[in-house]
Amino acid sequence: MSEYKINVKELWYIIYRNVFLYYNAVIFVVAGLLIATKAIQAGIFLALVMVINIILGLVQDIHAWIALAKLQLLTAPRVIRVENGIETSVLTEQIRKNELIKLKIGDQVPCDGTLVDSRSFEINEGLITGESNSLVKHTNDKISAGSVVTSGSGLLRIETLFKESRIARMTEGVKKYSVSTSPIQDSINKIIVISGYTLILVLAYAITRGLIVHEPIVRLIKNIGALTSEIVPQGLVFTATLFFAYGAAHLFRRHVLLQEVNATEKLGRIDNLCMDKTGTLTDNILVVEHMFAPQTVERKDALRYVSAYIQGTEDSSQIIVAIRKFLGHISETKIIDALTFSSWRQYGAVLIKDVDTARQETISIYVGQPEVFLPHLSNEERPWLENLLETHSRMGKHIVCVAQSRDTTLPQTLSGTSLSVTAVFVFFNNLREGIRDTVDFFQKRGVRIRIISGDSVDTTRTVAALAGINFSDQCISGKEMENWSQVDYEKKVNSYSIFGKIVPEQKEKIVSAFKKNGFTAMIGDGANDALAIKKADLGIAMFDGAPAIRQIAAVVLTNNSFSALPGGVELADSVIQNLEIFASLFMSQTMLGFLLFVLVSALGHEYPITPLNITLINYFTIGIPGLLISYWAISPTGRVYARGKVSFLKRILPFSIGSAVIQGIGAIGVFFISSPYVSPESNIAVIFTFVISGFIFLVCTPGVYHGTITRVEKLQLVLLGIFELLFMILIFRIPFLIQFFDITPDVHNIPQTVCVEILVIIALVGLAQYICARWLGKKIERSKQGILRRD
Repeated sequence: MSEYKINVKELWYIIYRNVFLYYNAVIFVVAGLLIATKAIQAGIFLALVMVINIILGLVQDIHAWIALAKLQLLTAPRVIRVENGIETSVLTEQIRKNELIKLKIGDQVPCDGTLVDSRSFEINEGLITGESNSLVKHTNDKISAGSVVTSGSGLLRIETLFKESRIARMTEGVKKYSVSTSPIQDSINKIIVISGYTLILVLAYAITRGLIVHEPIVRLIKNIGALTSEIVPQGLVFTATLFFAYGAAHLFRRHVLLQEVNATEKLGRIDNLCMDKTGTLTDNILVVEHMFAPQTVERKDALRYVSAYIQGTEDSSQIIVAIRKFLGHISETKIIDALTFSSWRQYGAVLIKDVDTARQETISIYVGQPEVFLPHLSNEERPWLENLLETHSRMGKHIVCVAQSRDTTLPQTLSGTSLSVTAVFVFFNNLREGIRDTVDFFQKRGVRIRIISGDSVDTTRTVAALAGINFSDQCISGKEMENWSQVDYEKKVNSYSIFGKIVPEQKEKIVSAFKKNGFTAMIGDGANDALAIKKADLGIAMFDGAPAIRQIAAVVLTNNSFSALPGGVELADSVIQNLEIFASLFMSQTMLGFLLFVLVSALGHEYPITPLNITLINYFTIGIPGLLISYWAISPTGRVYARGKVSFLKRILPFSIGSAVIQGIGAIGVFFISSPYVSPESNIAVIFTFVISGFIFLVCTPGVYHGTITRVEKLQLVLLGIFELLFMILIFRIPFLIQFFDITPDVHNIPQTVCVEILVIIALVGLAQYICARWLGKKIERSKQGILRRD
C-alpha cells in the first residue's frame, strides 16, 4: 500500500466529470444572470448550493477512487529485476532501459526487449496479435511487451519503458476508475442524453412562452434553473460509479478483488461460467497416489529418468512438485538439452547422457499427457497404458505419463517419433471445500457451468459429477474438435458441459462461442488460460495463479477459491438492485417535475417551484434516502434475487413512470387548490406534496424491486421518516435556511378546509402509488417463481 501514487490523469478525469457538466454550466449561468438582474441573494444562494454539492460529490468520488486504487495495488504487475546477480521484485513502472529482468512461465512481458539468455523459452503473443500458437524464442531474439511466457525461462534486456510499450498503449485506461462502461452505465448515459434533448426543447418553449406573455426576466431565469434541476438527472452517473466503487471495496472483504470498477455489475450478469478443473473444482495441491512401470522397465530406472526430467527442465508446476515430493531425492544426470512443458504441446522433454548404461546412450525423456503419447507407442505397450487410463480416469484421477526414445535431438513435435513407456503417475486431489454448495448456488441462478480442462474427458467428467455439475454426461474431447470451423464452434459448443484434452487455442474459441449465447465468465489460474480470460465477458483469476492472468482479469479471488464467488455475486445483485431503486427515485422526480411543468404551462400558469426549492426537495427525496439505499446495497436484510436478463431501463421505468403520473396528477390538484393562498413562485403546498409523495415512493420501492419488504427495512424506513420530519421542522424554524432554500412559508394563509383537501389528495396519491407498487411487486414475484420452477 505504501507504493500507491496518485494518478494525475485519473484525478483530473474525476474532477472533470464532477465539475464540467452541462447541468452545472446551466445552473451557474442562471446564478450569474440572477445576480446581474439584481436578484443577488437568490443568485448567490443558488451558486453556493451548487458549490456545496460539487464538493460533496468530489469528496465521495475521490475517496472511493483512492480506496479502489489501493486495492488494485495487490495485483499490480511486478517483475524480478536482476542486478549484479541479485534478484529484486519491482513494479513494472520502476523498470529502466538496459536493465535485466527474469522471466518464467506465466509471466507477462512488461517491456519490449532482447532475450539475452534462454532456457526452453516459449511465448504466446495472442494478447497482442490474436494468434494463439506458442512460439520458441532463442537468445538475441526480440520480445514484445504483452507476450505471455508459456514455457521455460529467460533473461530480458529492456529496450523500452513500460509506458512506451505497445501493450501499455493498447491497454491504457482498461483498469481506470471509470473508463469502460457497463450495461447499467450505458442505460444511464442514454437517460442523460434523452434528458438533455428534452431540456433543450422545454427551455426553448419556456423562453418563448415567457417572452410572449412578458414574464419578468428574473422569473424566466428562475424557471430555466428550476427546469434544468428537475429534468436532467445528472447525479445518476456519479451515483452508479459510486455504488460500484463501494461495492468493490466491500467485495474485497469477501475475498473478491475487482480491478475494473463496474465489474461489480458484471458479477451479477453471468449466464455461462467456464472454468478449469484443477485449482477450481479441486484443490491445487496434487499428491502422487501410485507410480506404475511396465514389466520391461526397472523401477530404479524409471525414477532416475523422471529425476533427470525435473533436473533438466526446472519445471515448477504442481505436477512436478508432487512428483518431486514422491521421489524424495533428485539424482544428478548429465543434461544435454531441455524442452520445458507447454500446454500448447502438452508435453516437456530432456535429452540426457545415460551414464548408467553400458554404452552411455543418449536418451530423450518425455513427460506429458498419456493421450499425446499413445499414437507413438508400440502395439504391445499401447493396451497396457490404455487400460491404466480407463481404470483411473473413471475414478477422477489425474494421470501423467513418462516415455522415452533413442532420439539424439529433441523434436518440437512428436510426428515420426517412436516412444516407449517408462512410468505412469496417478495423482489425486480433493474437491475444494464448499464446492458443491457453490455449484448449487450458480445452477439455481440458471447459470450453466462448463468445465474446460486439459485432463482426459473421463477424469474431467467424473470430477464434475462429484461436484454436482448438471449435464456432466454431455462431454467432448479436444481431439474431436480439431477440425471444427468457427461456425461449428458456434453451433455445437452449447450442447456440451464437459470439455477434456483441450489446448489453449481451443479454450479461447469455446469461450468466444459461448459469448454468442449469454454473458460468459472464465475462471483460470495458468498461462494457458490467458487468451480465454481476455476473450470472456468477465475474466476471473486466482490470486496465486500466473501473474499474466492476474493482470488481465477483471476479478481476482484473493483466497484462491471458487467458493468465494457466491458471496461476491450476491453482493453484486444487491448493488444492482439498490441502484435500480436509487435510479428510480431520480427518474420519478425528473418525470414529476416535467409533467408538472407541462400541465401548469399548458393551462397558462407559471412554474410554481424555484431552483433552490428543487434543491431542498432533492435532499429529502434523493439525498437523505440515498444514504439508506447505499446501506441496503452493502448490507442486504433479505434474500436478493438474480436480476435476470431484463434490462436496467425496463426494470426502473414502469414504476417510475406510473408513480410520476400519479404524483403529477396529485401535484397539479394541490397546485390549483392552494394557488390562491400561497406565493406563485414558491408554492409551499406543492413543495410538501413533492417531498411527501417522494417519501411514499421510497417506501414502496422495496416491494417493487425486492418483491418483499423485511421487518428491518420497515423499521429503517420509519426511522428515516421521523428523521426527515424533524429535519423539515428544523429548516422551518431557522430563518437563514428558509431564506437559503428560497421558501415562502405562508402555510398559515391556507384555510383549514383547503389543508384537509390537500392532505386527502396526498393520501390518495400515496394509496395509488401503493396499489401500483403491489401490482408490480406481485408481477416480479411471479416471474421469480417461474425462474425457480425452470431451474
